[in-house]
Amino acid sequence: MYQVKAIDEFSVNEFAGDIFQVKDTDTPDAVLVRSSKVPDELITQHLLLVARSGIGTNTINIDACTQNGTAVFNTPGANANAVKELVLQVLFTTARPLQAAINHTAGLKGDHLQQQAEATRYQFIGHELYGKTIGIIGLGAIGQRLADSCYHLGMQVVGYNRSPKNLQFVQQLETIEDVLAAADFVVLLLPLTETTEGLMNADRFKSMRHNAVLLNFGRGELVDNAAVIDALNQGQFQQYITDFPTTALREQGHVVMLPHLGGNTVEALSQSANLTLQNTRDFLETGVIRASVNFPTADLPFNSPHRLTVFFKSRSAFWNDIATILSRHHVPVLEMISNMRGEHGYMLVNIDLLKPHLTAEDTNRLIQEISSIDGAIRVRILTNPSALSTHLNA
Repeated sequence: MYQVKAIDEFSVNEFAGDIFQVKDTDTPDAVLVRSSKVPDELITQHLLLVARSGIGTNTINIDACTQNGTAVFNTPGANANAVKELVLQVLFTTARPLQAAINHTAGLKGDHLQQQAEATRYQFIGHELYGKTIGIIGLGAIGQRLADSCYHLGMQVVGYNRSPKNLQFVQQLETIEDVLAAADFVVLLLPLTETTEGLMNADRFKSMRHNAVLLNFGRGELVDNAAVIDALNQGQFQQYITDFPTTALREQGHVVMLPHLGGNTVEALSQSANLTLQNTRDFLETGVIRASVNFPTADLPFNSPHRLTVFFKSRSAFWNDIATILSRHHVPVLEMISNMRGEHGYMLVNIDLLKPHLTAEDTNRLIQEISSIDGAIRVRILTNPSALSTHLNA
């Protein structure tokens, strides 16, 4: 049974079964995490998987995991609707001073409240989103949903994505600067990477409209905090709203900070956690990979008694070396799939260790031989979890 360490809270009872148990250990086979940092000390030879409930993986040492042969999963799209709705809510409250109006009305005294309220409502005149231009930087699952909703609100939608997408309601511009120059509202929906860190800097703020609002629902580090304060003080744009609070932005008059509410709905948290646990169980049990940030996708029906999984650094003749070893041990290959992601590959090979009647010692020797192949990083042999597996080749 695999040992799984949950850094954040997860309800795992219906998923664990006989496959894994949650245990507070320093050498887990898998780690479950939401937004907390995964300590590098947990990335040991035991660690097969880090499963992130959510999108961002900046709290995980991806490079160390890859070198260790540890898959890193996330759940893209699971909280897309929740984040989209939060952005829409912020857009509405930015366009119209609802909270100030609510607070004012709650403080009225005496009778004839409606007359009092109507007499002062001129203080809370807002704007309509209809006809305004929203610029979306990052047209992934969230960005596409937001674009559709804003279009149907009557907004003009422009956007930028490093790789242009075929989207119906977005005018995709060539550069980020083009988006900034065109938009009344700019929404950041990018992950944090080496190329996106500090994306919004002093030079880019100069491209923004003076009345524009910048909304950051990607990652806090996308924005240079010192530069954003200077730009706001100089009136280069109107307001900065971020879902990533930080001391550097505290008590700044034109900055609004939210407590990382993006995917913080009952529905999103449940859906993301369930998907994380399902993918964790499938990977530990069958080696299947559906949503990884460092391993290629690989899904193959497990219709054999056993399965070989190999994560490797690509080189020519790698599969030939594996096939030679399997042949030497008289292990039949029934079916296989191999996919690449950058310089790394991952393969699933359905095999039958019953035909050559390999003992446990023989199987361990087989794993050691494949592991010694130049380029091999992580090798596993799995037994089909189905009770019918012994009858598959009958």
